[in-house]
Amino acid sequence: MQNRKLLLLIPVVLILACLLYLILPPGPDGPTGAAQAREDRTPSCAVESEPVVSDPKTITVNAGEKIQAAVDQARPGDTVVIMPGTYNEGVIVKRNNITLRGQMDGTTRPILDGEKKIGNGVIACGDKFAIENLHVKNYQANGVLTNGPDGVVMRNIFAEDTGEYGLFPVHSKNVLLENNVVTGSSDAALYVGQSDGVIMRNNEAYGNVTGLEIENTSNAVAENNYLHDNTSGLLVFVLPDLARKEASNNQVRNNRIIANNLENFGKPGSTVSRVPPGVGMVLLAPDNTTVTGNEIRDHRSAGIALVSLHTFFSDRSSFDVGTEPEHNRIYGNTLVNNGYDPHPAAKKFGFPATVIIWDGSGTDNTFDQPGVSSFPPVLPDSTWSPLLINAYGKVLGVLRRFL
Repeated sequence: MQNRKLLLLIPVVLILACLLYLILPPGPDGPTGAAQAREDRTPSCAVESEPVVSDPKTITVNAGEKIQAAVDQARPGDTVVIMPGTYNEGVIVKRNNITLRGQMDGTTRPILDGEKKIGNGVIACGDKFAIENLHVKNYQANGVLTNGPDGVVMRNIFAEDTGEYGLFPVHSKNVLLENNVVTGSSDAALYVGQSDGVIMRNNEAYGNVTGLEIENTSNAVAENNYLHDNTSGLLVFVLPDLARKEASNNQVRNNRIIANNLENFGKPGSTVSRVPPGVGMVLLAPDNTTVTGNEIRDHRSAGIALVSLHTFFSDRSSFDVGTEPEHNRIYGNTLVNNGYDPHPAAKKFGFPATVIIWDGSGTDNTFDQPGVSSFPPVLPDSTWSPLLINAYGKVLGVLRRFL
């Protein structure tokens, strides 16, 4: 019934949109104060700055020895090779240009096991940090975390039940996450936050609240990832109350985002606990995001949602970031069997069952997905003028309040 009413009103909306655009005041899209949404709780890590050694060494850690002892010996340029075995410790890397590399035994990786007694598996803050070929499991907070470095590589890591986050670069630059598998994270499996220049490719995430998240980050590319059986597959968020205030110029392309319908087991009160099960992709107020070439299928609540912070945080009245999505392009995606049985948590946002959801917010957002059901039934595409798109969105916002 709601879709039918909107469909009948659309011709009138399109005729009057430009006039109404001139009458209606601009929507909120800037700093208006701050309140708590997601706390920045990343552990601090002070860099011990030293020059790169002229003769880099390989330091080997054998089963029964401590990885941290080898890391403490390592100087910039050195590589710490971890032999097969199980290591019950947390590791902190404070020097630049250090590599941690597990020695594979066939397909088996050395194991870092926190036994649910240790907070973080690995923390690194030095530039040019690389970690690869490890199985990291049973930590309370995070699997592998970097805080502040320029140059990060996380490769061929299996992170399992590591607390809130699996692989967690934050405040970082020039980041590469590839060929990793993450499961059991109560927030995000593959997460990059408040960072710049990121590539996340050929990773798999399943059994998490969120498969992959790009938060308050710019110039990120998420491609060729397989995100399945999480609560939600992929998020691009800009959130308030953090040091970095934008998420812009990100690309989400050629990912397989399949059947993310898992019940949300995020920490009560956390931002991610608000994400309803069964949404393939949520774009929350980002700018200049390109979403193309993705296979998004078998999500009960929706395939793609593009919404304002005001929709997601309806209980908040103030934000210290821009609240509206701008200049986002969604086109050329394969969307199959989405929006067939919305979860009760999704229904609370007030949208009907459909494949693509747009709340009418923001400036110059286009959807070139012909033949796909949506809310509203007509979505602006690349043939529309920015003036008409913006006016149409404003009118839809008004209509949503009354229908």
